[in-house]
Amino acid sequence: MIKNLQSLRFVFIMQVVMSHIIGKSFDFGGECGVAFFFMLSGFVLSYNYGKEISEDTFRPVRFLEKQLAKFYPLHVLTFVVMILLDARLGRFFEWEKLVANLLLLQSWVPSDNFYYVGNGLSWFLSDLLFFYVVFPFVYRLLMHTSVRRLLVGAVVVLTLYATLAVYIPERMINPLLYAAPWTRLLDFSIGIIVLRFYLSETGKTFNAWLANKSTAMVTQAEIVLTIAVLVSFFFYEHASLRFRCASFFWLILPAVIYLFVATDQLSGYVTKLLHQPLMQWLGGISFEIYLMHYVTMRILYSGLASIGVNEEGRLTLPVLLLTLVVIFIVSYLTRRFFVSPIYARLLLLIK
Repeated sequence: MIKNLQSLRFVFIMQVVMSHIIGKSFDFGGECGVAFFFMLSGFVLSYNYGKEISEDTFRPVRFLEKQLAKFYPLHVLTFVVMILLDARLGRFFEWEKLVANLLLLQSWVPSDNFYYVGNGLSWFLSDLLFFYVVFPFVYRLLMHTSVRRLLVGAVVVLTLYATLAVYIPERMINPLLYAAPWTRLLDFSIGIIVLRFYLSETGKTFNAWLANKSTAMVTQAEIVLTIAVLVSFFFYEHASLRFRCASFFWLILPAVIYLFVATDQLSGYVTKLLHQPLMQWLGGISFEIYLMHYVTMRILYSGLASIGVNEEGRLTLPVLLLTLVVIFIVSYLTRRFFVSPIYARLLLLIK
């Protein structure tokens, strides 16, 4: 396990969580977090399964079964809970929207009305499921194509993407650029390309050069890149909606993934922070934090309002701290008593 990436899962999942707590004024957090996790998925899957694919020992059906066993039970649980909460308020949805969300097909429908049925966060899983299906094909294409052809292909794809981004109606930006699996496949592919560079001779040379640097130099590189991510927030505010929902992050986030993989075994102080047991633990429940945080917030805020606390729904520091603590506790308990036991049992059936 790459410990830096484990902790970065928590860092970027918290950007998503904070974007939902704060609201529109922090859209950066949600869009940055989503882009990071799509790229991270491409990198990690390639890192873990690339050798099997290259040696033709990869079993795609078993791979899909394992991935579904990890997230689908929790998806169903949060889906049912949110539907019950909506029904309690007299809010009901058309059957086709319910089926699409339950089966994780909602992101293929170019309409915002389909994404926020049940646990609206599951649109992300809809995209991931598509990535898992095409992963071995995309991996072979990106890892075994010559650099020259890869560059030509990249120019063609980016030109088509830019054309689409510029000319589609504004109401289609979210359905086609932010949520659609076939456009977000670019983020996933970037993660695979990062691994290709990491394993290349150029990447190995850079890794060796970095390993010979002092702790101060490594730390400086880590801090500079961290500051670059923070600075990107201010540029994001002035970027076009057509690009900031996805492609805005295609330069900075690959560098984040690459550098923190390269420094994982080094002595930089940011790496030392990311290796702390608490950060590793929080990274380990990041998936549960993602799927459970909206459900948790909805129940918590409803409960607070029912006892006359924070009836105005204002975000105060005490409410924020309480929200985060409850989210962490609920996520840990969900992993400990629901996700892990079910996953272990399903693995026995898959073998």
